[in-house]
Amino acid sequence: MSPAVPRPIPVLLLITLGTVMASMETRYASGARRSGFKLLTEPLEERQAVSVTQCLALCGELAGCVALNSGTISDGINCQLLGQRACDGLPLVADAAVDYYDVYDDRQNLTAETQTPFWDDPSCVEGGYCAAECAAEAAGEFCAVDAHCSVHLKPTGVYRCLNSTCQQSESAEFWEVRPGLMLPRWQLWRMDRFAWTWKKLKPGICSLDVSVKLGTGAEVQLVTTWKDQHAGTRLYFRFTSEVINLYYKDIDGTDHDLLMGVDTNGMVNSDTYSQLKVSWCGGNMAIGPVTNPTLASAFASVSQPLDFFKVRSEHADSWMRVDSGVADGWLFQETGTATDAVMTVPSDSYVFRRIAATNEVTVKYECKAARDCIVRLQGSAHLVMDIIVGGWFNQGIGLIYYGDIELESGFLKTGAITSDSEFITFTVHYSSGDITIHQNDGATPIYTTTAPYQIPDITLVGIGGCCGPKTIRVARYDPAWRTDTWMTEGSGYSNGDEPPPAQ
Repeated sequence: MSPAVPRPIPVLLLITLGTVMASMETRYASGARRSGFKLLTEPLEERQAVSVTQCLALCGELAGCVALNSGTISDGINCQLLGQRACDGLPLVADAAVDYYDVYDDRQNLTAETQTPFWDDPSCVEGGYCAAECAAEAAGEFCAVDAHCSVHLKPTGVYRCLNSTCQQSESAEFWEVRPGLMLPRWQLWRMDRFAWTWKKLKPGICSLDVSVKLGTGAEVQLVTTWKDQHAGTRLYFRFTSEVINLYYKDIDGTDHDLLMGVDTNGMVNSDTYSQLKVSWCGGNMAIGPVTNPTLASAFASVSQPLDFFKVRSEHADSWMRVDSGVADGWLFQETGTATDAVMTVPSDSYVFRRIAATNEVTVKYECKAARDCIVRLQGSAHLVMDIIVGGWFNQGIGLIYYGDIELESGFLKTGAITSDSEFITFTVHYSSGDITIHQNDGATPIYTTTAPYQIPDITLVGIGGCCGPKTIRVARYDPAWRTDTWMTEGSGYSNGDEPPPAQ
């Protein structure tokens, strides 16, 4: 008996509007709006096919084939069988001799693309619905694949396409700072020994879970505050490894002692992080370990909103990890943008950025403030220099040192140089002690001096200062200032990470 001859599988052909079907085990291919493009990825196989329909049939016979390039690819090759799609984040590149197709085993996917709300957007025509321009721009918007939720919704990977809308993945590691933007829950905050540093409280927040590690001999102050005046209401939680004091300043800036000298009972130390809860809901101040969160409590009369959280550590730097609820203020705005962040800095406070150790720094920024638009440089842990613009009641520029040396130097009387009604642009350049300042892109510096003491190996740059709030725009000149450090560098707050342990 002669061996049986395999019978060819019948193929049903349908080519219309960039769609190809092959059957009996049906596969569907969609190439709409991808004519003249090919996908750059390593193919599963490369074949010669008499038509795109045969290429699709070959794809259907190959396990893992989900897309294809059809056209003049190379001598003897006109069919590439692919194991990845363009929606996997791979680039489609223009090639007039090749057409790209997504391959599906479900007919509904053929029309899913054309049902997307951005299908008729001209910017989506060439790249198809996987193009970045066609991605969902907010949580809850339509999506067809996870790629739609990875372009405009941050950070990448936190949002997924679930039930055709962009939704947060189930994760306890992030919190929603505003719709469409997630931030890591726990972040490190260095409490500076020379200056207040700050973050904006998310509206409605009146308690925070924190973990604190004191510097040796440090006295930490955690303060919830009203931003708009030099005085104004402030609630102070002040503690060492031995005692806690609670007090507040009222709207006029008058001090009120509430609870003094409470034994911390091992609440914090300098060796490990201790978990605490801090609360000020309705003026009811409380702080203590998570096992006893009202170890110290008192009532403060509060008549203003408390919308900032400020920290300082006297005598030595300390560190605190914060569980959500605070960030740079512009991040809470629905229209927040990473390209031109506007930072509101409360009085007597700074926004810091950590940089690689250097002896040359240029900071270009815009400041709107009644006075004191200061650039602070810190390298050695024992010496800080303030380059004061609009100081001395907005009458001049000069230098002030803190730490091992405390002095004023290089004062130049300029008259009013800052404004509380308009942004003024300043470029401050420091190079191994030589300092120049330009105003509003003027070719001639308005200030030139040589500092009497250098700041070696500068690692922290701050903008802010005393005597009233500032509004700062700096990200437009240096993208690293756009947001908290965790968004730009991957860890820590913008006032710096904890230094490595001593070797």
